[in-house]
Amino acid sequence: MYSRLGKVGAVAGLIMAMLSSGASAEGRKPNRAPLIDQNRNAANADEISLNNISLASHNAGDNAAPRTREGQANTPAYFASEATSRSAAACSSCGAAGCSGNKHAPSCKACGCAKKKKKANPLAKSHKGVFYANDFSYLNDPNNTYHGLGDVFKQLDVGHDGKLDVGGQFRLRYHREKGMNKGQPRFQNNADEFVLSRLRMYADYKWRDGFRFYVEGIFADTTGQSLPPRGIDRNQGDLLNALIDVAVTDRTTVRLGRQELIYGNERLVSPLDWANTRRTFEGIKGMYKSDDWSVDAFFTNLVVVQPFDFDEADYDQSFYGAYSVYSGFEHNTVDLYYLGYDNQTTQLSIHTLGGRLNGGRNDWLWEAEGATQFGDAAGVNIDQDAGFATVGLGRKFSRLAWKPELWAYYDYASGDALGTANFEGFNQLFPLSHKYFGFIDAVQRSNIEAPNFLLKAKPSKKTSLLLWYYIFQSNTSAPVPSLGGTPAQNAGKNLGQELDLIFKYQIAPRSDILFGYSHFWRGSKISETNDADFIYTQFTVNF
Repeated sequence: MYSRLGKVGAVAGLIMAMLSSGASAEGRKPNRAPLIDQNRNAANADEISLNNISLASHNAGDNAAPRTREGQANTPAYFASEATSRSAAACSSCGAAGCSGNKHAPSCKACGCAKKKKKANPLAKSHKGVFYANDFSYLNDPNNTYHGLGDVFKQLDVGHDGKLDVGGQFRLRYHREKGMNKGQPRFQNNADEFVLSRLRMYADYKWRDGFRFYVEGIFADTTGQSLPPRGIDRNQGDLLNALIDVAVTDRTTVRLGRQELIYGNERLVSPLDWANTRRTFEGIKGMYKSDDWSVDAFFTNLVVVQPFDFDEADYDQSFYGAYSVYSGFEHNTVDLYYLGYDNQTTQLSIHTLGGRLNGGRNDWLWEAEGATQFGDAAGVNIDQDAGFATVGLGRKFSRLAWKPELWAYYDYASGDALGTANFEGFNQLFPLSHKYFGFIDAVQRSNIEAPNFLLKAKPSKKTSLLLWYYIFQSNTSAPVPSLGGTPAQNAGKNLGQELDLIFKYQIAPRSDILFGYSHFWRGSKISETNDADFIYTQFTVNF
């Protein structure tokens, strides 16, 4: 184990040494505006990767500008010029006498330049939860001084009025697991350690404002394991995205092809970045964007990962729906959605209607999401009758050291009660459960009630801490499903408790390393005899 850790550490150390200068002034200054509205397809701004948990802002409130359905584009960074004369009384920014734009003059009441802050480094947020939403518009600012790793391959002039971005991501993660789902059900006396590696490469070509072609490939592998790999560990050369966007009007775009989907806070629809392979679909999507509204309507088929063959869409599994976001409120963003899922192999056809509220004011943050589910369950003459709800209240303590942020959540998802005519277990569709029900992945969003508490902090500019504690209770006496390898369970409701800890170090704006530890204390409902432990280290660089 320790020799393998040493090798992984040596490799990660070498790569970090080469990449820690990723924010150096390398590149050039393109002067064209973005060809296609990045805000229309922007990934969820909450998805600054730390196991897909944002350590910066968990919510869409936070006194920020309203987010679109999948986030918002970054604003190019500008710098206010200083006063050229120390003795002048007029502001060099606004021209008003007595403006504090000149530090020797009284406070200016004519403009707010005294309160202007240096804008965030755009390199840190240029890469989104889905790479087709990446934003390199800062390179079009003639006054831009930010140049990061890979920027020399961004905003390249290709053809008449065409722009090309080329880039990718490399990720390396070490696992040491005990009592987890590796060849046996959870909470048994099994252990494994291994290294996951993943390389993603993309090319994004935009022509004027009306046409776009985006392609992204992946190579994912695992090494060193003593137990069989999971299905989400390997995909040795395939396509994650291969799509075409055509602007029908100024506000409407049609997308066709293989495409990842990401909506809201990824409770029901996610590309599943935690997995080494990610999740994708094939189909068609229409996107409408106005000042306050964004609406997507899509019909797709799930693409099934085949580790050693080309991945193909499963036409027996259809996923379709509409997702809308209203951002016209001052302190809140509202999502409304319908999601349909058909699986002809299991005779499943279910429909989900739901909504989400994200908001924040001053240092208070809040979130609520819920949905009802109906249709035909996977059985003859059995109806689906289920639902889920999440409520959360957060508070930032901006004036304290480390700037802590504390959240209290309550998660509920219905379970199937024995003896009822309908099936009442909620189907979580295609989520990032790893983000909300513990990093050990022992719980799905089904048959669960879980008060949980999240604490985030920043000990320094480059370091972040996360602590998440869960208390898991089943909604009914039926088993709580896991993400694979559901263990044998008793009739009680005390499933157990989990603690997740993560420390993240930001090497450069586009590279980081994190260290994680999770422990699951099994409750009386679990009949197996062992707790579960998970230790991991992850290095990521975007370019």
